[in-house]
Amino acid sequence: MLDKARNDLSAAVPKFCLALEEHRRTPDGRVRTSQELLSSFFPHDEKVSTDKLFKYLPNEVRGPIIAAWGIRGIKAALRDDDERIQQVVYDALSAGDVDHSAFEEGLSPETLVRWVPLGDLWSFWRGGKLTKQAIHKALSTAYELYLFDARWFLDALHSKGGSLKGTNVLSDGLTKDELTQWIQRIHETADGTPKGLVAALGWDKIVTKTPNDVLVAVLDSMVTKVGLVMAAGREPPRESTPKLPPDVPTKAEPKPEPPAAAPVPTPAAGAVTAAPPGDPEPPPPTPELVKLEPLRPTDKPPAADEGSWSAVPPPPHGDPGLALSLDDGINVVVDEDVVVADRPAPPTAPRIKAASPVDEEDTEVKQIARRSERPVRGGPSRR
Repeated sequence: MLDKARNDLSAAVPKFCLALEEHRRTPDGRVRTSQELLSSFFPHDEKVSTDKLFKYLPNEVRGPIIAAWGIRGIKAALRDDDERIQQVVYDALSAGDVDHSAFEEGLSPETLVRWVPLGDLWSFWRGGKLTKQAIHKALSTAYELYLFDARWFLDALHSKGGSLKGTNVLSDGLTKDELTQWIQRIHETADGTPKGLVAALGWDKIVTKTPNDVLVAVLDSMVTKVGLVMAAGREPPRESTPKLPPDVPTKAEPKPEPPAAAPVPTPAAGAVTAAPPGDPEPPPPTPELVKLEPLRPTDKPPAADEGSWSAVPPPPHGDPGLALSLDDGINVVVDEDVVVADRPAPPTAPRIKAASPVDEEDTEVKQIARRSERPVRGGPSRR
């Protein structure tokens, strides 16, 4: 049963709540009555009831309690579900078979602290009429369990709208003699630390001389610090990974639309388009055939590529007679002899800039005159 208990009684916070519940059932610590315990954890009227207690108790714990009240057999109580137990207790309370005193006696402090949420027990105790004895028990127990230390306690003390803090709050309620004794005690122990200051004054003097509202505010801050209750306006912690209800189908997140300014090129035939990261692998694309018209040798490329084509250079200025064709050789007939130009034209015309001047020596045709030894047919020989 201890392994399955909701709260571990060996931990500090459950020990603190257990001490408060045990002290509540004493004459000095009776801040809430047994009637208030019944009204808080099993509120009911003539028509309906609300179970804030038995639903947290397992069958092996609540079964003997129900059987001890004499309202249900032990075997039936051990196998009854939550609804059945709630109905049985409600009928017994309505019939007067169980009263508030028997209700509190049947539920021991260990049972309540072990199985009921500790925040509910704290709220129940905090809502009572807190006396000096109850506040003293709460502060001293929490201090002994190390739920707070002396430095934190002095920092949490605020009085008169925050104008007084720490030791000023404590000394404000002391008389001159009590303040002198406090200083003498600090001098004797030679301990001026926060722990030494609290020990020199003592919890009896602190609780007696400090207003209740100041001390209760410290208790409220303490239970918030240890996580016994949630701070006002603070949401409970959420799971790191959000979960959807089981009946809601999971939907894939929409893919982000591509920017309008970035056109998507058409993939070539057989090309595989990579899927964006995070998406499942797309099915293999269906190859598409793209018909391309055959290029002809005489087709002119687009205007952007015109600079890669060679142009025939214009003739030199002032000498139209030397306009030569760069595609053919240059032949000159003199006395039936063929004189070839110094260098033949290249098979393909070189790329010549139109703006560069043409060297006349490169294009000048040199004629070599020879003296023929044979007479020319049809005319006198030249000597």
